Amino acid sequence: PPRAAVLSSSHRTARIDCTALSCPLTCSCSLLLDLALMMMLSSLYSSSSSSSFSSARASSILRAARAPSAPASGRRFTRFFRSSAAAASVPSYRATFAHESSASSKWTETRIRHVGDEASSAGGTQPQLGVVIGEFHNDLMDRCLEDARVTAEQMNAKITEVVWVPGSYEAPLAATTLIARNDIDAVIILGYIEKGSTLHGQEMGATVSTLMKQIELQYEKPVGMGIIGPGATAEQAESRVGYAGNAVRAAVRMCSYLDQATAELEKMEQDEQAEMMKMIDEIDDDDDD
Repeated sequence: PPRAAVLSSSHRTARIDCTALSCPLTCSCSLLLDLALMMMLSSLYSSSSSSSFSSARASSILRAARAPSAPASGRRFTRFFRSSAAAASVPSYRATFAHESSASSKWTETRIRHVGDEASSAGGTQPQLGVVIGEFHNDLMDRCLEDARVTAEQMNAKITEVVWVPGSYEAPLAATTLIARNDIDAVIILGYIEKGSTLHGQEMGATVSTLMKQIELQYEKPVGMGIIGPGATAEQAESRVGYAGNAVRAAVRMCSYLDQATAELEKMEQDEQAEMMKMIDEIDDDDDD
């Protein structure tokens, strides 16, 4: 989301979009947004009784606003990921990697995270999950659903609603209605696309997978894919019931990551707005003098 800055005079306040101050843009777009910002500043101060507003003053405020943002490209996420932090203890649901043991000394200046680890070590909130599951192969799906339920409990999450659909092809529509709700933090898709004599299953699997990823990005909520197949035989499906638990684990970890990332970005934006206000107040004081 674009960064917003608050510019205020002695008796008025304006909230403006400052995307140009933090996002890499083409030169022409940047110049246009600079001009728009200067026009906003001019309008903001035009009726001020303290002093007349000039383009030179607008330029000075614009330069002051840009000063902390060099280089602009990737600034927000560079700050987000590149702060030093001690590695958290490795949770039981994943393996230990080299950067957490023998090679840890090589990464002392880099923040490395495995999504969801912070919440698992600190307790965190309880994500509310919705499950969309196909009715085909009901015995197999019953076991997948139970695996999802047990895993959710282990991950401090809760399945609050289960929607059975005729098959995997109907899952995207049901998933959309669930993920759009405020009381659902993530959706888990469970199903089985078996091996057939035609390419129907492959087409179905590709369609469902693409649509579910689009839904995830549109609503910015995790979607855990626990569909077995396409092209899986009955024997292969029996040994892949654990896909359901894997889907739950992935979704819950992403929920924890998104919560923390959102909180950190909001904190950064608040700090940047405070810095902007301070610089503008200092410019006002200089003009009054």
